[in-house]
Amino acid sequence: MPDSPKVALLTFAVYAVILYNVNSFFWKFVFVGYVVFRLLRTDFGRRAVATIPRDIAGLRLLISVKSTINGLFKKDRPIHDIFLDQVRQHPNKVAVIEIETGRQLNYRELNELANQYANLYVNEGYKMGDVVALFMDNSIDFFAIWLGLSKIGVVSAFINSNLKLEPLAHSINVSKCKSCITTASLLPMYQAAVEKNLISDYINVFLATNDIDGRHRSLERDLHLFSKDEPAPVNGLNFKSVLCYIYTSGTTGNPKPAVIKHFRYYWIAMAAGRAFGITKPDVVYITMPMYHSAAGIMGIGSLIAFGSTAVIRKKFSASNFWKDCVKYNVTATQYIGEICRYLLAAKTCPEEKQHKVRLMWGNGLRGQIWKEFVGRFGIKRIGELYGSTEGNSNIVNLDNHVGSCGFMPIYPHIGAFYPVRLIKVDRATGELERDVNGLCVPCVPGETGEMVGVIKEKDALLKFEGYVSDGDTQKKIYRDVFKHGDKVFASGDILHWDELGYLYFVDRCGDTFRWKGENVSTTEVEGILQPVMDVEDATVYGVTVGKMEGRAGMAGVVVKEGINVEKFLSDITSRLTENLASYAIPVFIRLCKEVDRTGTFKLKKTDLQKQGYDLVACKGDPIYYWSGAEKTYKPLTEKMQQDIDAGVYDRF
Repeated sequence: MPDSPKVALLTFAVYAVILYNVNSFFWKFVFVGYVVFRLLRTDFGRRAVATIPRDIAGLRLLISVKSTINGLFKKDRPIHDIFLDQVRQHPNKVAVIEIETGRQLNYRELNELANQYANLYVNEGYKMGDVVALFMDNSIDFFAIWLGLSKIGVVSAFINSNLKLEPLAHSINVSKCKSCITTASLLPMYQAAVEKNLISDYINVFLATNDIDGRHRSLERDLHLFSKDEPAPVNGLNFKSVLCYIYTSGTTGNPKPAVIKHFRYYWIAMAAGRAFGITKPDVVYITMPMYHSAAGIMGIGSLIAFGSTAVIRKKFSASNFWKDCVKYNVTATQYIGEICRYLLAAKTCPEEKQHKVRLMWGNGLRGQIWKEFVGRFGIKRIGELYGSTEGNSNIVNLDNHVGSCGFMPIYPHIGAFYPVRLIKVDRATGELERDVNGLCVPCVPGETGEMVGVIKEKDALLKFEGYVSDGDTQKKIYRDVFKHGDKVFASGDILHWDELGYLYFVDRCGDTFRWKGENVSTTEVEGILQPVMDVEDATVYGVTVGKMEGRAGMAGVVVKEGINVEKFLSDITSRLTENLASYAIPVFIRLCKEVDRTGTFKLKKTDLQKQGYDLVACKGDPIYYWSGAEKTYKPLTEKMQQDIDAGVYDRF
């Protein structure tokens, strides 16, 4: 607490006595000492002292990362060339293990596999700048293929393996790929989009697996025909070349391919690993999808940046998680909030105490379950972080502060030197708050706002590379923010900045919400519902659900009078399941009787969102919930609402 008037007067008196009794030469030192003493007695002084160790650690990390990246910029080597350093250092060390098949490769064998893919595509006539879509599940080949393609300058487009029809077709088409590599299990999904003329039949389709269907070439069967030697170097291929496209969901609907260059891939993998202490002896367990940046960059990228070993599971399994960790001597693994909740909900097993996992890093571990999770499973370090695939605003929690996803120093005027900031947003409208000069209003500790990253075109790490579409890129840029003429990357995320400078994720803003670890675009889901003949209007929004992470999708629908509700629900169920990934299917459907619209005749989304699926607040509107097991919508009763709120029912 700040000094009382009595204490303040007493300290001033002591100061005056000291000045009176010492030589004038020492007055300046006494004065400085007094000012520092008084500053440390203030609330700000106490907070600043408490956070100095954290801020120094952050500064050291920043200097270390920038020094490494600047050194690599000077050498200008592409990422596959950097990977060769690891191959030369320990060619016989196990690099990757595939759990389902038992297959494992050492660093030399992994590099030779990548070379075979590279030489195969050279033989097919592919050249620098061409694009190949990877529509695949987690596997060793997913990594080997894009690594091999990078050696000849071919860009890989990482396609979400959950997508269907329109979203899948959009992802394929927007990449402008010459061919697509998929598997026998995912081929029917791809073919369904082709049969509906959503994807051109002229795009070559290859199977990564050993399957033969009489129409598509099996790469695995042909690999033995191609050399394991390094392909010829490609002129102009360097650290600043485009490596891959990783898709993100934003406010414009369909997934957007973010441009990931070689330096950005390495920077993300190296910086995250260095922040949380990933080293060469680590065994990293990958259960999250490799088409996303978490596993696709930070997870598998640990091989390139640190020379670790990766254990790959096709999909996350709560029942096998700790068993795998024990069997493969896992020391580090990734998470999202949902994974942590699933593990806590699982029955206890001996392996959850026998494992050697010292680090779990990722995002979304809520403060409410943080201590319980760490206590039950004995995890020494949680590496919570915040960032976006395409953005330049990234933060990390360096000191295990419960619930925080990172920090910003609290010192006055630090914003002039710190590239990450929070700005005030009207939560009801989503509009930026601006002052009389037309500039945005920066947040101060204790306030909540949207995370933005200052764009500096001459700094590669602060430049916003954007998306394949320039139109999508421009939509993610705010202008005239802190001074006229400046630009920042708009994250679309609302964070809270506490008095000590720690940051906490609050919510998504705009037309997206996060569910089951994926960003869901409301406009994409609305685009599936609105063409249905019996729908007069539909709006989609995210609602909080019991104890579950993120927000579940809910659709407020106005239907025509006299429709058969059961048939209507059956029809939209078919349409939603055929067109959307499982995580994007609305968990709740509300049939709105009383229509409250905005001035532009749209359903008032903010009001509907506040009411959620509460039967009382919804004033008697029929509400239906999604039964994941039966894949159908069922009427929401008061008892079921209570079970959902209490976390008794969560099978969505």
